[in-house]
Amino acid sequence: MRKSIFSKSLGALIISFAMLIVMCIPAMAAGSIITEAQAKKIVLKDAGLKEKQVIFLNVETVTDEEETADKDETADEAGTTDKNVKNSVTKYELTFYHENTAYEYTLDAATGEILDSDKDEEFYLNPGALPSSTTLP
Repeated sequence: MRKSIFSKSLGALIISFAMLIVMCIPAMAAGSIITEAQAKKIVLKDAGLKEKQVIFLNVETVTDEEETADKDETADEAGTTDKNVKNSVTKYELTFYHENTAYEYTLDAATGEILDSDKDEEFYLNPGALPSSTTLP
């Protein structure tokens, strides 16, 4: 009798564990990306600014396909060739300004790594500071 209860409990435990693994696989395969708030914190830290000091003009998620060259394992020894492999990369593109400086950043949405940044320190017109009757050239 004891053996039967133990084996049923063990069987239920194994089934529960297997179901947990099966449910987690799609979430792991889909990959997770950092949130928009995390992306903002990363770029603001890099720029040395606080969120209350800037105005974000653009925050968007973009998915690009990048081609990478991998060695073709089937190529003969005399003439090795490369094959192109397409990888889908999700990125955040953020644009904001502080006083007279405009900032543009591109982040890897999976890792939060800064892929590209640009800072335009020339005069940058703050559209919020214009009177409503002013037109831009």
